[in-house]
Amino acid sequence: MRIRPVAATIVSLATLALATGAAFNDRPSPGPSPDSATAYAWAIDVERAHAGLPPLTVDPVVSAQAQQWSLTMAAFSTLREDPAYGAKTAAVDPTWQGAGENIGVGATVTSIEGALMASPPHRANILGAWTRMGIGVYVDPGGRVWVTERFYR
Repeated sequence: MRIRPVAATIVSLATLALATGAAFNDRPSPGPSPDSATAYAWAIDVERAHAGLPPLTVDPVVSAQAQQWSLTMAAFSTLREDPAYGAKTAAVDPTWQGAGENIGVGATVTSIEGALMASPPHRANILGAWTRMGIGVYVDPGGRVWVTERFYR
C-alpha cells in the first residue's frame, strides 16, 4: 500500500506529537476523549501546520457559542449553519474582519475532519487566514458526534 506524502506527513506529525506529548499551539494532544473540542482544535492545527500556516488561538466565548450550536443541531437532528454566527462574532469582537464556519456530524474526529478537508469550501475555512477559532462538540445518546468549528479574524 502506498501512502501519499501528505498523509504520511500528517501521520508523522500526529505520531510525533502523541509520542512526545507535544502539540501545536501548546494544546495537549487528544487524550482519552477523542470527541472533545481539544481533539478537533488539534486536528485543525495539524492540517494548518502541514500547509505551513500558524496555529489558531482558541476563543473560549466563541467555543461556548459553538458548543451551544452543536447541541441545538443535535436536538433538532439537523445539520445547519448558524444564521446568527456573524452577529455573535461581532458581539464578541466588534473589530472582527471576517468569519467562517464548518459543521459536521459523524462517528469520530477522523471521519468528520476527513470529510471537511475533502470539501473545498470547508478546507478553505480550515486553512483560511484566520487568527482565532471556537470549537463545540456534542455527542448525542446514539453516539453521533455533532461539531461546530468557527473561525474568525
